[in-house]
Amino acid sequence: MPLIDSVVSRAAYAAPDRIAVREWESGRTFTYSDLDAAISALAAWLKAHGLNSGDAVAIHLPNSFEFLVAQFASFRFGGVAAYINFRLAPAEAARQMKLARVRAIVTTSEKAAIFREDPDFRDVLVIQKDGAGSAGTAIADVISAGGRIDFDGSGGEDRDAIARFTSGSTGSPKGVLVTHRAWLIRAVSMLSEEMQIVPFSSTLVLGPLTHQAGLFVIPTFLRRGTMVLLEDFDVEKVGAVLSSERISCTQMVPTIMHLVLETPPARKAFRNSGLDRLIYGGSPVRQAVLEDALQLLPATEFIQGYGSHEAGAISYLDGAAHRDPILRHSAGRPFLAAEIRIRKAASEDLGEIEVKAPWLPHARLTEAGREPITDEWAATGDLGEMKDGFLFLRDRLNDVIISGGFNVYPMEIEKVLNLHPDILGAAVVSAPDDRWGERVIAFVVPRDAAAFSEQNLRDHCRGSLANYKVPKEFHAIAEIPLNANGKPDRRRLSQTMWAGQERRIN
Repeated sequence: MPLIDSVVSRAAYAAPDRIAVREWESGRTFTYSDLDAAISALAAWLKAHGLNSGDAVAIHLPNSFEFLVAQFASFRFGGVAAYINFRLAPAEAARQMKLARVRAIVTTSEKAAIFREDPDFRDVLVIQKDGAGSAGTAIADVISAGGRIDFDGSGGEDRDAIARFTSGSTGSPKGVLVTHRAWLIRAVSMLSEEMQIVPFSSTLVLGPLTHQAGLFVIPTFLRRGTMVLLEDFDVEKVGAVLSSERISCTQMVPTIMHLVLETPPARKAFRNSGLDRLIYGGSPVRQAVLEDALQLLPATEFIQGYGSHEAGAISYLDGAAHRDPILRHSAGRPFLAAEIRIRKAASEDLGEIEVKAPWLPHARLTEAGREPITDEWAATGDLGEMKDGFLFLRDRLNDVIISGGFNVYPMEIEKVLNLHPDILGAAVVSAPDDRWGERVIAFVVPRDAAAFSEQNLRDHCRGSLANYKVPKEFHAIAEIPLNANGKPDRRRLSQTMWAGQERRIN
């Protein structure tokens, strides 16, 4: 079986002059020939500077041509691409890089200067997207120098290929490793069953490539299509792209869909876009938002994708099911290669959703080191049930918050809040939100109630957390209620916020 980077080399051979990447903000375009040459140049440079098969390369960049070059160059020299969300605070990103034991970091000059101050990264290669600064080598210089690599990837389909990260339920970062074989099978399955990208068409990427949007890369390249990249989401940019580009397929988390629908210029561009297919997921969608979108785009095929960090792709809801008022509330049917089981206690009506699929990760990256995954089934932490072959989500087994398509873990934020000298205790919960799906709410016990300052706590959090993890509201209370196990009773704190909701996911 080929390695992942062969997707680009095959496209460069078959359609060298086709546009592979278009950066919307910069206006830069790159053909498949350009992309393949840049990948080889960086792979050869990394190899020449001491990286060997199995070494990890951290990719800590906004959406860009350079992100894709670094990603596929990692595969080409036999290394592991470690995706590090660019929105993370430097300390958060550094923790994930250390878990992956990276030998090289591809980032911006600003971030490179910060990482260079960390003693653990003194001997790590640093490649900068931009040429400013002296903390690393400019990737443009590496690419312009050229270079090819002679790497024999035969028999390497079961080698580590990708390291992906999320915060664990304990608030500590956790990573998983997948092989070339697993990632390619997943990509081909999603292309054939869910995405069905049209050959030589354009795919608009609205989310970070480190996240769900990155799943669109290989299917698009397999169809010799064009990836239209936004460096960061802005609703006006979305309207401009849809007004001027023929986009066949795009992916939106429900938050983005809602913002596009409520912004008149973007809504008009959305309606006139002629989208063949709109794929959404990452968090549950409000039915009013979905119904509005379905009415606005009657000829567009709507597809919902459901998955998890460790289980990968699980199920999808196709366009026909969207027209059924009952099935529209489901997460669809399992992928052909995925098996679902509902693990429930005898006294419970619902159970935790578990998945078995060929694309499951084979190892975890934790503080204790690399830990093999031996269980054939991956637990999702979601509660649900199967009805007539369709999966219905009902609740979450743990307290994870999904805000704007990103997982937010309460304990991670509570740890930061509890470091503040004016706070005696903290508990973080979710509340339903029309724009973000769910918003992060913090309950705190101040040392001096009279001196309680919401802005002070918000600033404190921003120093250690990504913006999407910073609580939207802070509430001062006299004490944190505890459950039977002596832990913060988050359910009790958030009960009134979820009153009237059919389920505790929004």
